[in-house]
Parts: sequence; structure tokens; C-alpha cells
Amino acid sequence: MDDNEYLASMLPDKPEWQYHEICLWSPFIESTVGKIAKGMEDCGFDRKHAILIYEGKILDGRHRYLAAVKAGVDPIFNEFQGTREEAVKEVTKEQVDRGHWNDEAKNFFYAQRATALGVRKREDSLKQNSTDVVNTTTVPSQAEHAESLGVHRDTVARWEKDRKEIMEDPDLAAKATTPEGYKEAKAEVKKRRNIVVPDYRVDDAMGAIKGISELFNKRFEGTKEEAASVLVSELIKGCETDDIGLSIARDYVKWFMSMKEVMDIAEPTLLRFLNEQPNLKIVV
Repeated sequence: MDDNEYLASMLPDKPEWQYHEICLWSPFIESTVGKIAKGMEDCGFDRKHAILIYEGKILDGRHRYLAAVKAGVDPIFNEFQGTREEAVKEVTKEQVDRGHWNDEAKNFFYAQRATALGVRKREDSLKQNSTDVVNTTTVPSQAEHAESLGVHRDTVARWEKDRKEIMEDPDLAAKATTPEGYKEAKAEVKKRRNIVVPDYRVDDAMGAIKGISELFNKRFEGTKEEAASVLVSELIKGCETDDIGLSIARDYVKWFMSMKEVMDIAEPTLLRFLNEQPNLKIVV
């Protein structure tokens, strides 16, 4: 069956072709249709670039199909034979080879592609290089996604961070199914990251110290020595794990000792306050 016979056999049942979900991951550029249609009016449909059909829908060639309709030219179709994963990879290759995408379009396509194919974790990649058997050989890594899309791995790493945060929020995930919706969802996750930290207020910190002092004196039933031991253990916790743990523990100790200097300076005044009225009844 030649192309014309194939088209004739399909058109009665499909007067208007639908686009496959994978096809809709790529942007639609209306001006492109006019340019292709003009070329078809002069030279007909290019047999070397047939429209790919998959699962009864247009997988790749949306602009060519509309251009053929506009030019009054019979489109040429070719049935794609392969799995869904292979279909995704085929469309990726076709689109990258054409070079029509801007960064925003590639970003959206990556998000859909990564959701469909998955993203292999680094630890799974390491296992593949060992004697362990891992069922992730068909899942692309960030580097492999980057190579397929013709972008740097760092770019994909940024895109993946956005995608994961979007997918963790059901409302944003539902919105991110279109290029416009994905752009809005991405803006929202970036907005959430830029949380404004209020100015530090030392009086709030000192208020917390008062609360801790009250709780300690009213609730702790052990000795001061026992309390001191717990305090030291908490301050240096994690110092033996690695250099980072030691560095963090040292920072905690330095901060605490700085706080102690303030308490030492305040001690004489506080003692005078207590001794001014030694017979005052105090509820403990």
C-alpha cells in the first residue's frame, strides 16, 4: 500500500487527525505552518519527512500536517513502530535536530519527558557499574537527558529541581500539564524558595531565654551537674561523625560561649536586683 492508498484508507474514519500527547509536548508555532505550506504549494509534500503516526494519532509532524491541509496537498504518513519510551526518544531527536526550540520550550518538554521516562539517581548509576543487578538500565540519567536535548547537564539539574518541587504539590502538578501552566508553576516554586527572613530581634531571643530558664527550674528534677552534662552533649553532638559535624559542633560551642559572656555581664546587676528586697515573697 503506497502513501496515497494509506491516506485514503485512513481519512474516511479520521476526517480530522488528533495529536498524540507526546506531540503536544512540543510548542506550536503558527508562522511555521505558513512557511511550510508555501513550500508545499511549490514542491508538494516532502516524502523524506513523513508525518509519524503512533497509537492512531499524530506523534510528530503537526506543523507539516496543518501545512498540507492549508496548501491542499495530500500529506504522507508513516506508522511509528515501537514502545512509548522509544516514541518519546524519537520525538526528542526529531525536534532537537530541527532546532526550533527556545529554552522555555525545551524546559517544558524535559519535564514531560522526565516524568515519562524517569530520571536515574546517581546511586543507581553507581550500582550499574558494579556487580549488582539493577532494573534501571532503561531510565536515563540527568546527563543522558541533557545529551538528548542538546543542553548542559547543569541546566537539566536546575530543571529537575523545579520539576520535582512542582510534582510534590498536587495543585501545581495539575497546572503544569501545558507550557503556560508549567511556566506559572515554575514561577510559584521559585517564589516559595525566596522566603523573606524577618530582621533579627535580640529581645525575642532573650524572651526565649526567660522561657527556658522557667522550664528548667520548674520541671527539671535532676542535679545541675546532670543538666550541665546534657547541655555539653547536645552542643558537641555530631562532632565525631566527620569534619562537617565537628565544624558545626564548634560553631554551637562558640555561640553558646558568646551567650555566656552576656550572662556573665548581666549577673552583677541581676544579683543586686534579687538582694534589694530579700524578704519579698517569691512564688517558685
